[in-house]
Amino acid sequence: MGPDGKNLGEIASVVLFENDRVKIWNLIVEPGEASDWHLHGRDYVTVIVESNGALEAQFGDGTVSESGNSVGDFTYHDSHLVHRVMNNTDKRYKNVLIELK
Repeated sequence: MGPDGKNLGEIASVVLFENDRVKIWNLIVEPGEASDWHLHGRDYVTVIVESNGALEAQFGDGTVSESGNSVGDFTYHDSHLVHRVMNNTDKRYKNVLIELK
């Protein structure tokens, strides 16, 4: 359950591919919007394909972090906390998210 009291949502926007080893998603966050509150059950890698310069990560415990980003940046994620991302800019943010099974 998310901090808003609602059930957790999808990890990203659209599933692009899935087999027995990986699941690949697109995450698209339009200006002023946020992703669903969600929790990753697997380690994953994100690759930025459209950048807005910054993205805010909001965590279920109330903490917030902001990170700069550029097209082509990638990050390996192995921490699994309830969170969502917020786009507080005037440009769309998009990444490819690769879940490792």
